[in-house]
Amino acid sequence: VIGAAAGNLADGVVGDPQRVRKYGETIQGGARRLAETAGRVLQLAGIAAGSAPASQAPVNPADLVHESIGACRNDIDSAGFTVEVSIADHLPHVVGDVTALRSALQNLISNAVKYGGPARWLRVSALPTPGSRFPAPGLIQFVVEDRGMGIGAEGRKHIFEAFYRGRDAVSQQIQGSGLGLNLVQRIAEAHGGKVAVTSEPGKGSTFTLSLPAVHDRPAAESEPLTLVRQAPSSR
Repeated sequence: VIGAAAGNLADGVVGDPQRVRKYGETIQGGARRLAETAGRVLQLAGIAAGSAPASQAPVNPADLVHESIGACRNDIDSAGFTVEVSIADHLPHVVGDVTALRSALQNLISNAVKYGGPARWLRVSALPTPGSRFPAPGLIQFVVEDRGMGIGAEGRKHIFEAFYRGRDAVSQQIQGSGLGLNLVQRIAEAHGGKVAVTSEPGKGSTFTLSLPAVHDRPAAESEPLTLVRQAPSSR
């Protein structure tokens, strides 16, 4: 895509200012996707080599959710999505490499936008594992839900394999490398957690990233359980 668009500009095939701008946006988007793919490959290589995640620090679940949504804001606004955010109060921290954890959650949010379909809705939640009574041992669940195309039984068997792309994603020409969910799984496992999916075709998908909570520090202060609706961008 980058080569074709740049070639047309360089050869003078496109001269109209509006079309030149459109080609520039195409090149910019392609470069961003290429950079994201390269970053995922490097993260996968680091994890496989045992050198990532590199740092271990307490991470506030609320901050992780809001920062991950913020990093995906351009895609969310461009697609006209409504985002609901639900964060339980007084969640303890998780511990790990904040950059890697943010990358994992960003990937799940980005996928919800790509595969969310005409409903243009997603929800991101942070909550304790059902039945947990902090500060007793437990997990923090980061849940990303959409009401999109969903995933069939065969796809769910392979969804976390590297380079796997579902038949519908390929047929609808949805951009992707097939590395993102494999990276999410590796990051989760490197932090002592896990990722799971529940989905049905035409009924949307729910991805749950579960990470161990930290219990040797006071519970994190956060806002009471809230539901925030953010309207689609008017752009």
